[in-house]
Amino acid sequence: MNTISPVARKLHAPVVAAQLSARGRTWRLLLSLLVGLAAFLLAPDLMLGARLMLAWDGYVVSALAMSWHLMAHADLGFIRRSARALNPRQNWTLMSVLLVLGSIVSLGAVLLLLHGLDDLAYKERLQYVLLSVGSVVGSWFLLHTLFTLRYAHLYFCQDPDRPGHELGGFRFAGAPPCSYWDFAYLASGIAITAQTPDVLITTKTMRRLVMLHSLLSFAYNTTVLALGINILSALL
Repeated sequence: MNTISPVARKLHAPVVAAQLSARGRTWRLLLSLLVGLAAFLLAPDLMLGARLMLAWDGYVVSALAMSWHLMAHADLGFIRRSARALNPRQNWTLMSVLLVLGSIVSLGAVLLLLHGLDDLAYKERLQYVLLSVGSVVGSWFLLHTLFTLRYAHLYFCQDPDRPGHELGGFRFAGAPPCSYWDFAYLASGIAITAQTPDVLITTKTMRRLVMLHSLLSFAYNTTVLALGINILSALL
């Protein structure tokens, strides 16, 4: 089942080919890093914690914009080609390390920033708090966007034990998944409740991945709650 018209698919074909290539993935990563670096360098008068958060926000916004643009225009054939071209078994480690390190830096920058707000005027404190909230929210969306892509690409990648078959791992109620939105539904359910919605997990690989996602979601949501209390105290 296709989600874009033949005309739109034809117009997006060169873009899709570039995005599927290793060079395209590298350029997207470099572009996001450059946006973050530019955000850091363009705010020399801010505190260090604020500059780090601004850099992370720039990276997150650009990465999310490119990822969701790609996902919004993807049909089932595109997802299958992506799963084969990206080889999610090999790309997961690097992506995970970058995301975890970025999230740690972001949360650390928030704590560093909140620690130095006592001597600032209320208006300045409010600006820094809003920047902190944006950083935390952006990190949350990036985490679950990564798992959305991970679920989709693992589901449609080739099963090494069964040549000609896809790995699968989920059984959706009703029709089988045909777009990234199906996996975004799964990831958002885990993100909000730390448990799966009405989707049956059928393989050991997916069970382990969902368990990791649930644990990270619980830890992140707990940390956000603690930061929320600190943010409120900084404003009072």
